[in-house]
Amino acid sequence: KAGVFLMARMYPALGESEAWFWIVTLTGLATLLTGAYLAIFKHDLKGLLAYSTVSHLGLITMLFGLDTRLAVVAGVFHIINHATFKASLFMAAGIIDHECGTRDMRRLNGLFRYMPTTALLGMVAAGAMAGVPLLNGFLSKEMFFAETLARGSGVMMALLPIGATVAAIFSVAYSTRFVHDVFFNGTPKDLPKTPHEPPRFMRVPVEFLVFLCLAVGIVPSLTVAPLLAVAAGAALGGPLPEYSLAVWHGFNLPLLMSAIALAGGLILYFGLQRRVNLHQVIHFPKGGREVFQYLVERLYAATQSLTRWLQNGNLQRYLLLLVLVALLAGSLPWIEQWLDATKLPTAVAAAPVAPGLDAVVLLVWAIGVTCAIATTIAFRQRLLVLVPLGAVGLIVSLTFVHFSAPDLALTQVLVEVVTIILMTLALAWLPAESPSEAKSGRASRDLLVAVLAGVGVAALTFMILQRPGDSISPYFLQTALPEGGGSNVVNVILVDYRGFDTLGEITVLGIAGIAIHAILTGFAPGIRPHGFAPAGANAHPLILTVIARLLLPLATLVAIYLFLRGHNLPGGGFIAGLVMATALILQYVASGQEFVAARMGSDFRPWIGWGLLTAGATGIGAWFFDAPFLTSTYDYPLWPLLGTVPLASAAAFDLGVFLTVVGATMVGLVTIAQLTAPQEAAR
Repeated sequence: KAGVFLMARMYPALGESEAWFWIVTLTGLATLLTGAYLAIFKHDLKGLLAYSTVSHLGLITMLFGLDTRLAVVAGVFHIINHATFKASLFMAAGIIDHECGTRDMRRLNGLFRYMPTTALLGMVAAGAMAGVPLLNGFLSKEMFFAETLARGSGVMMALLPIGATVAAIFSVAYSTRFVHDVFFNGTPKDLPKTPHEPPRFMRVPVEFLVFLCLAVGIVPSLTVAPLLAVAAGAALGGPLPEYSLAVWHGFNLPLLMSAIALAGGLILYFGLQRRVNLHQVIHFPKGGREVFQYLVERLYAATQSLTRWLQNGNLQRYLLLLVLVALLAGSLPWIEQWLDATKLPTAVAAAPVAPGLDAVVLLVWAIGVTCAIATTIAFRQRLLVLVPLGAVGLIVSLTFVHFSAPDLALTQVLVEVVTIILMTLALAWLPAESPSEAKSGRASRDLLVAVLAGVGVAALTFMILQRPGDSISPYFLQTALPEGGGSNVVNVILVDYRGFDTLGEITVLGIAGIAIHAILTGFAPGIRPHGFAPAGANAHPLILTVIARLLLPLATLVAIYLFLRGHNLPGGGFIAGLVMATALILQYVASGQEFVAARMGSDFRPWIGWGLLTAGATGIGAWFFDAPFLTSTYDYPLWPLLGTVPLASAAAFDLGVFLTVVGATMVGLVTIAQLTAPQEAAR
């Protein structure tokens, strides 16, 4: 009841929408019918009243779901009426339990002879619950019937009034059972106590409530009208609609529905009592508890089956599902457009947003396409595939250069280098060739999915490039230097405008590195890596070792240079971190784990921690200057001999990015590089 009251109070904020109408109306109708149906078969007196309460709360919910101002008035009216007759019925049930020692209606028969006053009060309250004329329940049910006839279209135009009438028939049936089984229908059977009327003041509350049921039902305008106006106005949050609380509105469909409900309810109850004998029904029908338990069991079984199908350990299936979901998400706007014929594609004028293409650019792209095709031809030879795959990444980097995106080009090249190293280390523990899929049909399936994904991405890219050039980019271009203190707009966006996003991204990167370390540490693959030097041979050629050691200080200087210039020129913490990580992993490849571990250590996890702490501390530092988290500032101090030096607080944040990138990259690569074969692990 408190939930229904809360729904009434929240109606001005939540109502008047299609979602509200469908969800609340259908939920209310289902509750109305289910509660009324189950109430008929309950033998406990308060059990019958409890399920009837569930049904009436469904009726009120349905009224609010109908989403008309008059339906809200009817819903508030029925809250008042239901509180009146149901309270009197529960009190009458308490009196009967107190005086007879039981609430079992299979034993409570013929009590009218022993407690006629209580019986008369209970009969009037039950009549109000059933919607008998001249009682308060009749008036709000009439309004309910009228609103079901006035609301809805299509299937709902028939479903609402029919469902309301059927529920009213059930209501009359269980109200009749309450009266007939308790006060008539033979004599009491083995009662713990001899029934008699209760003390006078134990009956006074019931008498008062039953009097209200009669008074409201006979003269509603003189009794409940002022209270209803105040309560309905609060629920509506505005002026009240026109409505009438008259007892008689003439011969109309709501009156016919009431007559059908009264006659149908009596026929239903006495028909069931004669043919089924409700007193002998014990386990029929199943209640909401059994239905809920069954649904939960089915839900568990379905989720287990889905989990076994999805998480079967096949990485190819995971990737296939990921691509298919992306295709579906990208196709949804087109599907909606096809389903809605009124939506026509909007023509967008072509807007050139890129430099013109020349023969050199087309030739470079042709090389990239050729390399991409080569990866599909030689896909079974895993190590060989890395060569054209790396070439494709290089072509993408050159494309970024052509479109004046040097930061992206640098990042792409470095990511390609790190990725190729990672894949080379991983492929050492896999068979040299992938298994043949010629007979399984997977190759054709994968080809189809790849073509669809490629065409989809190409179409999406083309449409984006053809849209008008209005975007937020001019704002960044205009404010990066005066407000962010840097002329490299990309870096200013990463460490200033989108600093919170970048903090989240490096956190995820750090988590990935720690996860690789946690999963693979102590793991010994079941095979010996192929392609490694045989025992006794020099696995680290002298030329590579010497060159790698000379490149390390040079790469360190380049990383520092890229880091320091990142706020004004292409570079930054991410790019510098990848350069440094590449130089460090090259030492492992050239000189071996023992050599590098003895000089630089092999645990780079602290780098991740210090990087995240540095980036987070930079954001917290802004609080000490009454600025939001990650707010940056800059200055151009004049230093002796050096002149004006641009300094930005975002550089500290970028240092955190640098440390995290180096740490996460090295943790992942070194962990894979340190895997050992079973016999080596045993030694």
